[in-house]
Amino acid sequence: MKKLLLTISASLLLAIGANAQVDLGLDTWVNNQYGSLQDVQGWTSFNTASFGVGMAQTVYKITNSPAFGSAAAKVVTQKTPSAVQVPNPLRPFHNFDTVGLMCLGNIHVLPTVGLTFGQPISINRPTYLTFSSKDSVVPGDTSFVLAFLTKWGMPVAGKLDTIASGKWAEVGDGTQPWASHTITMTYAPGTTGIVPDSQQIFVSSSIYSHGGAKMGSAYYVDAFCWQCTAGVDDIQNNESIVSVSPNPATTEINFTSSLNANFIEVSDITGRKVGMYTMQNNKVKIQTESFTPGFYLYNVLNSKKEVINRGKFEIAK
Repeated sequence: MKKLLLTISASLLLAIGANAQVDLGLDTWVNNQYGSLQDVQGWTSFNTASFGVGMAQTVYKITNSPAFGSAAAKVVTQKTPSAVQVPNPLRPFHNFDTVGLMCLGNIHVLPTVGLTFGQPISINRPTYLTFSSKDSVVPGDTSFVLAFLTKWGMPVAGKLDTIASGKWAEVGDGTQPWASHTITMTYAPGTTGIVPDSQQIFVSSSIYSHGGAKMGSAYYVDAFCWQCTAGVDDIQNNESIVSVSPNPATTEINFTSSLNANFIEVSDITGRKVGMYTMQNNKVKIQTESFTPGFYLYNVLNSKKEVINRGKFEIAK
């Protein structure tokens, strides 16, 4: 059997089209280019290795009770067949032999077959990344999320430099329910004023700094968002608090809150703020003709601009 040797590149794929979409809400799934298995739009995984070399599926679309929106991702640790040789950057001279991993990026074939990490980001120096997760990690194993903000050529010309980084880890101790988490980004010394142009997020169902990855570890993730202030715990019973109609919307959308509310803050799925809208008598109508079709996040704010609820809506044209 022909071996598939994947090289790992830390460089950002600059050839991404201007209209390319990166779904941090994990709702939009597309077939990967080497087979029929799906990955989240703008993300990649070892599902690619299932084509031609027989590796078991490692990332699944979950539509039954996601934390937020219409879908979530389930990452499962599987054995890599001998035909798949991927160097483990955390263990020099070792390849991944047991792996469950998804990340922002793309699989490419030219000039060599490999993984290209990262996607563009348009947010000015975000300080934190929120997401929701639940785990079913085998005891002795650890799931984790790594986040990096990078910029090409700053401060070192011709190099992709890390501006900020952050991590969240969960030790396997039995199945845990959905919970929201915040990764605080630590900016590197000497990077004050430097605005990152790319983002890297890695989701792993197992630990890879040593040989402790366990078959069957599973990690569920959903709703990644830069600078969002609320998580899954804040949106339970959301429909009884905020009415959103029509949803999906086309030319306009109406918000009505059963709580005293003063503002609706809208962001796209990358976390970029679209607008802040003032409510009157706990109601507001927003014109959406100029919105690009897709999913959007909203925060409901009180007079102190504190988040009292959040949710998601869709624009369909």
